[in-house]
Amino acid sequence: MNKTLLDRMSAFFRPQPPFWACEFTSRQVVVVGVDSKRTKILGRAAVDLPAECVAGSLTEANMRNREVAQSAVRDGLERAGFKGFEIGVVIPDDAARISFLNAENLPADPEELRTFIRWKLKKAVPFEVDTSQVAFRRIGPSELLVALSPRAVIEEYETFMEGLGLHAGFVIPSTLAALNLLHVSGEDSLFLKVAPDCVTTTVFQNRRIRFYRRVSSASLYDAVYPTVLYYQDKLGGEAFSQMTVCAPDPAIRSSLVDLQERLNLRARRLEPTAIDDVFKPALGAVELSAAV
Repeated sequence: MNKTLLDRMSAFFRPQPPFWACEFTSRQVVVVGVDSKRTKILGRAAVDLPAECVAGSLTEANMRNREVAQSAVRDGLERAGFKGFEIGVVIPDDAARISFLNAENLPADPEELRTFIRWKLKKAVPFEVDTSQVAFRRIGPSELLVALSPRAVIEEYETFMEGLGLHAGFVIPSTLAALNLLHVSGEDSLFLKVAPDCVTTTVFQNRRIRFYRRVSSASLYDAVYPTVLYYQDKLGGEAFSQMTVCAPDPAIRSSLVDLQERLNLRARRLEPTAIDDVFKPALGAVELSAAV
């Protein structure tokens, strides 16, 4: 993807993302910042969170312990050397729903298109779609990639940042943010992101995103293999040429070795490889050049 998802999707975020971002996971708060050319990291910090402090959810509060979470963010901002008042917010994948929509004669007007998206997904998600935050990207003449989240969830993160004297310049799910660092070849490829509470798999064909799946409470192989089957049975794929992995937790190393052997596919790390994976989604959110 030569043009980032951040540039091409709408509504969740502004066209020009801030130079700083903060990611929330169930285990950590991660803060990163880049220079004005987005080629140099100005600061980064990861602060551990106690269990059940933050939990991504579509139907419940994400901030389970606001005071502790705010203390962790302040600590992260100070360690990273944050300056300014605007910051991007990267939320857990569990706090958003990623979907694909196919339809002939998609409306050209963005507002009509959002209305169409809400109508199509009204019975497919466990929250009120009419008031949800909707982002979309056209990935084909009659196909859309859609990200949506309850407005209450987005407002929760925005209000949380306001409590720290910060403005949330945009809000984006973790996997979509990480994808901004991914350079996809013309051959079929698989992107695998392992978070503390879920695994997401994304399939690309001819540089186009074709499939996304999020799985919780499953082994790494059990989370990935159904995507491989879908790729073969529904997308007509034969074999992936590459698999890129973003896995902040080193504990999955043995599971990743097993996955590579069973799929007969070598995993490569998401660029830039010199930087720990824990920082990758936030760096994708601020559009760091992966060439550094």
